[in-house]
Amino acid sequence: MSEEKEKKKLFQGFFEKLKKIKHLDIILTILFIAIILLVYFSSAGLFNSNDESQNKGTTISPNSIFDQYVESLTKEMEELISSMNGAGETHVMLYFTEGIKKEIAYDMTIETLENGKTIETKSPILITQDGKEEVVVLQEIMPEPESVIIVASGAKNANVKLEIIKLVQAMFKLSTSKIEVFAGN
Repeated sequence: MSEEKEKKKLFQGFFEKLKKIKHLDIILTILFIAIILLVYFSSAGLFNSNDESQNKGTTISPNSIFDQYVESLTKEMEELISSMNGAGETHVMLYFTEGIKKEIAYDMTIETLENGKTIETKSPILITQDGKEEVVVLQEIMPEPESVIIVASGAKNANVKLEIIKLVQAMFKLSTSKIEVFAGN
């Protein structure tokens, strides 16, 4: 019994201390939002880029061709936008929902049954390299960005901002809702 009373006093003391904290509701709200964001970003695949269950047929690995592609595209966009009249210093961030798509070579066999129906069987063509079997990749298709964020020092000017949006739309055929342009320092 005394052990239960001690636990009860301990919890009461803890709750009394919580009540004395100023702006507890704000702190708890911020903590709750941080947990939600952490769960969202970890499930969206932003922290784990090797999740092949989400990217069937795609492979993203650190310092891969995909990373080089993103880096090159980002640098090219920054240079292009910075060269626009009034844009100034520019930073670009590209968001992708997919990695590189691979077109795989298949071997097709067609079998005709006695009743006249045909069955097509499609199996990937495999080759052996360095003792490992790998599928034959015909083509790797680089993804288009899903959305773009741009920070440009000249974006305070509405005309410059509009021109930047038009440039990004022309490059990637994105709707304006997928392009955000912010004024930088």
